[in-house]
Amino acid sequence: MVILTTAYPNYALEGFQLNVFDYLLKPITFDRFVQSANKAKDYHRLLHQSMSVSSPKAEVEADYFFIKCDLKYEKLFFEDILYIEGMQNYVTIFTSKRKYITLLTLKALVQYLSSPTFIRGHKSYLVSSSKIKGIDGNEIIIQSHRIPISRNYRDQVLATVVSNRLLKNNRSVLVRGL
Repeated sequence: MVILTTAYPNYALEGFQLNVFDYLLKPITFDRFVQSANKAKDYHRLLHQSMSVSSPKAEVEADYFFIKCDLKYEKLFFEDILYIEGMQNYVTIFTSKRKYITLLTLKALVQYLSSPTFIRGHKSYLVSSSKIKGIDGNEIIIQSHRIPISRNYRDQVLATVVSNRLLKNNRSVLVRGL
């Protein structure tokens, strides 16, 4: 939406032929400016309401994304990703079928991929929490891959992966007085 402001009234007709939303002639009073801004805001709101009514289906969050790999675009499903390794301006995405190398930063993927589905175990790695088979010392085990866990991320990894799923022996021992 475009609102023109000018001191020349003879351009008004040409402006409306170009689908200008409103035309403010200088000197512009504050009331006239507010009226035009409110009119634009109401029209914008009306457009978005009619769009949401015309498509009653709620937009489903995508479970995939595309990356450019070599000279083609590859579609990757979240559920296929085992882990992602960052190497400065490149990332290697390991899936159950193969690995993809693309010009992206790990930081960009961390912002895009949702937590707790994907968790960070190291500054250079992002892992799919559902694919974790175990944690051995300072390593995450996914299939035959061993991904390091850094000291900075260890507590976060354990809290996310193990926290409410760790079975403990809750037997209490009653000692009777002798």
